[in-house]
Amino acid sequence: MKDNNYSKQITVSVNSEKVFKALNEGLNIWWGKTSNIAYKKGGQFTITFENGYWWTFKIIEHTPNKELIWKCFDGEPDFNKEWIGHILHWTIDEINKATTINFHQTGLNPKIDCYEVCSKTWDMFISESLKKHLESLSDFA
Repeated sequence: MKDNNYSKQITVSVNSEKVFKALNEGLNIWWGKTSNIAYKKGGQFTITFENGYWWTFKIIEHTPNKELIWKCFDGEPDFNKEWIGHILHWTIDEINKATTINFHQTGLNPKIDCYEVCSKTWDMFISESLKKHLESLSDFA
């Protein structure tokens, strides 16, 4: 964990353009249902899960094929209020026919109630769901 906040890194055999698309238009494939979508700097989106939990994010940085930064500004109040104010930072680095994705969530640390559940869920979403989705798009294999 970088700065005692949640971090995760994976490497996939997919170009950075496909990774960036999966972290935008493809969120509904590997993470959750998206709505109120404006995928651009200053835009926002809401992600909703089957259990009714939801978060709304403002897009702070949107650099195609390189970087995304989202700030959570709203969420289902009984559970997700802890995420309000959190920064979710994705970096994408393509080198030698592989792309490394780094994810860091500032605010998701062991001091908050949802840390154990949320960090394990992120592990599953990033290491399993996102990776599986991207590997199905493989263009370097």
